[in-house]
Amino acid sequence: MDIKHHTQPHMLDKYSFLWSEARLVIAAVALFLGGVPPLTLITPPLLYGLGGLILTLSWIISGVASAYLLYRWTKSNKTLFGKKETMDTVAFFVSVVSGFNLGLTGITRSNPGMHISRNRFIFFIVAVIYLVSAYQLYRRWKTSGEKIFS
Repeated sequence: MDIKHHTQPHMLDKYSFLWSEARLVIAAVALFLGGVPPLTLITPPLLYGLGGLILTLSWIISGVASAYLLYRWTKSNKTLFGKKETMDTVAFFVSVVSGFNLGLTGITRSNPGMHISRNRFIFFIVAVIYLVSAYQLYRRWKTSGEKIFS
């Protein structure tokens, strides 16, 4: 396995994008569950420490992936999938803000988004927004030949 292949910009774009897509879906599930990370529901009690470490690292990686994607978006003339379409940009920023929120959560051990509201209806609406955003981005990624940035 050649690490140089995996660290090329197009591969980092792909990995960051797919990580962010998975994060949006998992975060939506967590919100549907009332703000509970799904991993905490499937982790056996003896492994709670490991589960917490995995969550923390995942949240930090989410923040880093979002920062990278935002950097690449800026460098690509603020285009996504070769165009400047409002729906793509809105979905992209939903993803980036969600990733930054979780990145901060991993660093501070406190979720800024959860401090805004603990209302389950708001959680439901945000979860739907996450799923719609993930769908929009994935659909456009596939139709663009799996290229996010030009």
